[in-house]
Amino acid sequence: MHKRAVASFVAILALFGGLMLRIYYLTGQSLRQAAEQQAGMVVTVANSRGTIYDCRLRPLVNTGEELRVSVTANPQAISALAGCIDSTSLGKLTERLREGKPAVSAVDSLPSPAKGLNIFKTPVRYGERLLAPHVVGYMDGDGINGATGAELVFDELLKECSGKATVKYTVDAIGKPLEGIAPIVSDTLKNAKAGVALTIDKDIQDIAETAAKTHMTKGAVVVMKPKTGSISAMVSLPDFQPSTLAKSLDNPDSPLINRALSNYNCGSVYKIVTACAAIESGVSLNTQYGCSGNVTIGDVTFHCHNRLGHGTLAMRDAFAQSCNPYFIRLAQRVGGQRLYNISAALGFDRPIFLAEGWKTARAVMPSELELMSPAAVGNLAFGQGTLMATPMHIAQLVGAVINGGELVRPTIVKGVLDADGVLEEYPVSPVQKVFSEKTANILEEMMIYAVNSGTGLSARPFNGGAGGKTGTAETGWVVDSKTVMQGWFAGFYPSESPEYVIVVLAEDTEGTNGKAAPVFKQICEELAMLKKAQK
Repeated sequence: MHKRAVASFVAILALFGGLMLRIYYLTGQSLRQAAEQQAGMVVTVANSRGTIYDCRLRPLVNTGEELRVSVTANPQAISALAGCIDSTSLGKLTERLREGKPAVSAVDSLPSPAKGLNIFKTPVRYGERLLAPHVVGYMDGDGINGATGAELVFDELLKECSGKATVKYTVDAIGKPLEGIAPIVSDTLKNAKAGVALTIDKDIQDIAETAAKTHMTKGAVVVMKPKTGSISAMVSLPDFQPSTLAKSLDNPDSPLINRALSNYNCGSVYKIVTACAAIESGVSLNTQYGCSGNVTIGDVTFHCHNRLGHGTLAMRDAFAQSCNPYFIRLAQRVGGQRLYNISAALGFDRPIFLAEGWKTARAVMPSELELMSPAAVGNLAFGQGTLMATPMHIAQLVGAVINGGELVRPTIVKGVLDADGVLEEYPVSPVQKVFSEKTANILEEMMIYAVNSGTGLSARPFNGGAGGKTGTAETGWVVDSKTVMQGWFAGFYPSESPEYVIVVLAEDTEGTNGKAAPVFKQICEELAMLKKAQK
């Protein structure tokens, strides 16, 4: 009896013992995890985001560096910072340290090494002047996601290329770093050297921005390499800077809009298309029409910019003098359907995709039904009426002339880089034959003649020659009792073996005194100097 009682007692004791061990193990593990979490405090000193490069792999963002420190309430560390930080920032830092917690701050100069002080060189996303702001874009208010431009289009890629600088401190129960235990430092900021390379060339972008701001207050510039469609520069005025974004939101001139990708009335630069349609239709360059200053089609009278008239002209001189009545009669001969077909083939009925997720406004063409009206054909002949297109569409058009009638889609992406700087280039867009090489050669010669002896004379550079077409488009808008007019110059440089297509739009030329031709001329001349400097 006694033995059975002892055995039962031992069994019960063993059962309770096992239960206590199990409880201890479970609670001990959770307490241990809590203790580990409480014992370590991670402080983020800086974050970095993938870099946006130009075509020569020069950074457009992350161009500057900032010194940042993580510091504990150590007298030596505070003393080392005293001469490296302004008084206001030092006061905020000291207030944080009084709580016993580590603090992070930017510093103006490199402090002396000290106990409790960790120093990092961190990238600055945007410098004092961001080149190509409409192309690069900007971040959202939280600084986490891209909001416009390349920052938005390549947001996921740039996030994947992110880095971080952190310091993990061993702390006591109240979160105060323990002296004598070195923190664990992690720095992956260099990961942000990976990113995306654009076709933008910093030197050419700077040239285009400077020229545009010299002669315009509102407008756009596109500089493109015709053979590949690579956009070397894209300018929109007025522009903005990320540091003063709030001011731009309230600006009535809408500086956040990228005018290079926005629709405008085309005016006489569209005569390139009308001439192309006529030549492709077999109309002789010797075809003559008289200009008395106006022409009436049906019950609509169209005026020439030369109200006294040009007299009798053949196509080459009519193009050089930008004679509206000549091209209206030429379009009547070609017909609305042929004009529509070649315009559509040249992309005037759709947007242009510069990259996946990055496109222009959709160009607007009069419908085939509308073009059954002779007056509508007359309007289209010199780029008026319902026709609207972006400066990028006009650049694509001029590029087709240079490329022997082959349409090359403009692009703004060169490829992607890894953290080691290895570039994976994107393939060049396929080309589409739109008109004959013979027609292209004739148009090219006509554009050179227009610069040398026609309305484009003020755009002629000192050296190298150029080809181009002027344009002044009536918008139908009236501001302060003045009709809003858009000024264009679309051309190529140099005249022999052209390397660049350059399109300039001066928005509201009457109201802003903006001039497109001088911008073109200045860009050409500075491109020539740049080429010499790079040899």
